[in-house]
Amino acid sequence: MLKAISRMLVPLALATNILPGLANAEPNLTRVIVPVGAGNPFDSSARALAEGMAKISGKSVIVENKAGAGGRIATTEVARAAPDGATLLFTTAGHATNAGLYKNLPYDPVKDFTPITIVSKSSGFVLLVQADSPYKTIQDLVDGAKARPNQISYGSFGIGNTTHVIGALFARAANLKLLHVPYKSPVSDFLGGHVNMVFMGASTALPLVKDGRVRALAISSEAPDPNFPGVPTFRELGYEDVDVPAWSGLLAPRGMPPEQVQALFKQVSEAAKQPVFQDYLKLSQAQLVLMTPEQFAKALDADVARFRKVLPELGIEAE
Repeated sequence: MLKAISRMLVPLALATNILPGLANAEPNLTRVIVPVGAGNPFDSSARALAEGMAKISGKSVIVENKAGAGGRIATTEVARAAPDGATLLFTTAGHATNAGLYKNLPYDPVKDFTPITIVSKSSGFVLLVQADSPYKTIQDLVDGAKARPNQISYGSFGIGNTTHVIGALFARAANLKLLHVPYKSPVSDFLGGHVNMVFMGASTALPLVKDGRVRALAISSEAPDPNFPGVPTFRELGYEDVDVPAWSGLLAPRGMPPEQVQALFKQVSEAAKQPVFQDYLKLSQAQLVLMTPEQFAKALDADVARFRKVLPELGIEAE
C-alpha cells in the first residue's frame, strides 16, 4: 500500500504547493531534497507531506530524490544552499548516525543546518528470526550465540545503517559476538535462511509477522507496541541502550532567519495534519511528533554527540 501511495504522489512532486507565508523570502519553487530513491516508504512520506502542504499553500515544491553515499550527496547539497527556504532536506535519523560513522563529512551535521521539526517517529526496530528458527525467545538466541561466538549472523542494510548499529548495540548489551552481514537489502537472504536474524523497522516487520513468515523476539520501543502483542522491549528484558532513533525530520540550510523558521514550522505542522499524511501514518505505523525547532535542535545535538561517541566504541566506521 505504501508503494501505491508513492505512485499516486509522484505527479505531485512536479506541482505541489508550499509555504504561502514565505512569499517575500522565497521564489515560487521550493525543492525538498530526499536522500533516498523514489518508490519506498520514506519517499512516500515526503510526498504525502508535500501534498498536505499543497492544501494550504500558494507555492510550488518539487520533491527531489538524491540517493547515494549514505545520504551525504543530498545532505551536502542542502548544506551548501542559501537559507531562503527554496531548498530543504527531508531526512532520517541517519543524519545523526553519519556524524559518528564518517570521519570527514563535507558538512557539519549540526552547525550547517537549521532544524525545523521532527515530523514523525516509528515504533522502533524489531528483532526478527525465521518462523522455523530454533530461537523461540531472546534468551534462546543469547544462549545460542554465546555457545557459538561469531557464528550467529544478522543482516543489515549496510555498514553504519541503523539496522547495523542496533545489532551492534544489542551484541554489546548482551555481551555477544555476532556476525554482521551487510546488504543493500537483507530481506530476501533473511527469509531464505542465509542469515539468522535481522533488525527491521516496525512497519516493515509487521506484515512479515502477520504472514507467519517470521517471529518477533523483541522491539526497541520505549513501551510495548500493541501491533506486536506479547513481544517485549529490550529494556524489559534487561538490555539497556539498545535503541536507535527512527525519525523523519525537516532541516534547512544554516542561517535561516528565526521568523522564517517559525513560519515554516507552522506550515509543516498544518500539512502533517492533513488527511493524506494522516493516512500515511496509519499505513506506516508511525507517530506524529511535530517537535518545535528549539526541541529539534536540542535532540539533534544529543543524537550527534551520542553517535560520535558510540559508533567508534562499537568499531563502526566508514570511509
